[in-house]
Amino acid sequence: MTAEKLYSILKYIDNLDTQLGLQKNLESVRDALSNLVSSPAQPQYQSTLASALESFTSAAAKLRESITPSQSSVIKEMGGEDFFDAEIADKVTRSVQLNAMTPSVARDFVQDLASKRSSFLAKVKGARQNLEALGVKESPLKADTADIAFLIPREIFGNHLGFFAKELAFISRLMEHYSEAITPERSPVELEQLSSSIPTVALLADVGVIAAVATVVNKFLEAWEKIEKIRKIRAELAEMGLKGTAVEELTDSITTTVEEVVEESTGLVMASYRGDGGRKGELENGVRQDTRRLFGQIERGLTVEFRAEPKKGAEGELQKTLQGISDLGRKIEFPAVTKEPLLLENGEVIEGELQSVKHSKKTTTHRTTTSTKKETAKDWKL
Repeated sequence: MTAEKLYSILKYIDNLDTQLGLQKNLESVRDALSNLVSSPAQPQYQSTLASALESFTSAAAKLRESITPSQSSVIKEMGGEDFFDAEIADKVTRSVQLNAMTPSVARDFVQDLASKRSSFLAKVKGARQNLEALGVKESPLKADTADIAFLIPREIFGNHLGFFAKELAFISRLMEHYSEAITPERSPVELEQLSSSIPTVALLADVGVIAAVATVVNKFLEAWEKIEKIRKIRAELAEMGLKGTAVEELTDSITTTVEEVVEESTGLVMASYRGDGGRKGELENGVRQDTRRLFGQIERGLTVEFRAEPKKGAEGELQKTLQGISDLGRKIEFPAVTKEPLLLENGEVIEGELQSVKHSKKTTTHRTTTSTKKETAKDWKL
């Protein structure tokens, strides 16, 4: 994670809590419970508690739509998962309801939660202020731009420099092939930023290209939900000792699902191609291989983040495309890394040369790019 990204998430957490009034409302619940414990016969304290719980529940409900999956992952790494959990109000309410006859138990629970949450927020605010004092600031998107970031887990390339270089080469090839298919000419991929920890690659690309990648990734993740259900059923059958046709059909169904989304994605990307007809077949094969490999890398832990900044009040195809990227960027959630990935074998991960589709029952399986080219955004309505 870069210092700029750290600052950005710290600022977001700080501002979000202030905007929603989460800590303030949680402390109101705590105070109401304390009053109730001290004077249980006073009816107004029951009313005050109910009002405080309602306000806290209303504020917490907005967390679900305010925090993206990628932001949630970072908050979890920072130790703030329980404090920005969309179900935090349910936990507080449940404690109050279960301890209606012994409100001191609920008070102690809420008091502990409020204290720990306050401590976490103090650390967030302090870290943000220290970074500001050191001159670290976020790099906000400019209006009418979008960005994309590839986060590559070290497990994929085993901390080997040569293998990491091949991962970068794959990302470059993917973006160049998509660019050639969608824009009038093959545009170079420009590195905007490269950070360590979880290696994050930021690239400059066309808005239409970013929209295409976002659409394709989303299609695969939607298909992956179906694949996971099939895998679960297959595992249950295997545990029951069932083999043969039923299990084979489920495996074939997984293969078919993957190939269908690969072909659909390839067709969508190539639909905008306006180049030389002789080049089309070669480029189509390249896009197909890149897309399949992208899906395989996502299964092994690769994540791709998207942001866009439509111009407020503006209309047109570009604005629709930017809004589509922004919407997908907020809702996309990547799967947990599976123990037995299906899509790529070890050699394919390292070399990246996908000459044929291989499926094995046992395999091993940011920062941003700002887009300034606008002319092809009309081709991608998300």
